[in-house]
Amino acid sequence: MKTCLIVGMGIGKLYQQVLTELGHGVITVDADPSKGADFTNVDDAIRECRLFNTVHICTPNFTHINLARHAGIHSADIVFVEKPGLENSALWAQLCEDFPNTRYM
Repeated sequence: MKTCLIVGMGIGKLYQQVLTELGHGVITVDADPSKGADFTNVDDAIRECRLFNTVHICTPNFTHINLARHAGIHSADIVFVEKPGLENSALWAQLCEDFPNTRYM
C-alpha cells in the first residue's frame, strides 16, 4: 500500500478523498485542530511514518519552500506542491539539486 502525506486540509481534503478512493494510506497534517487532520505538525507525522510515497503540500504559498525542503528527505517518489508552487525557477532548481532522488511537481 502506498502511503501519502497531505499537509494542509483546505484543498488537501480533496486530495485525501481521491487518494483514499484509490486505496492509498493517507496521513494528514494541519496546524488548525478544527480541520480534523491526523496531526497538527509535520514532524509528528514523520515520526509516525518516516518515508512517504508521495507528499502533497497544500498550504499557504509562503510555506511551500520550507515544507518542500523538509519533505524531500521523507518522500520516496514525488513531492507535489500546490500552485503557484515556489516563488521562482531558481528555488525549483535548487530543490532538485539538493534532493536528486525526489521528483518535485
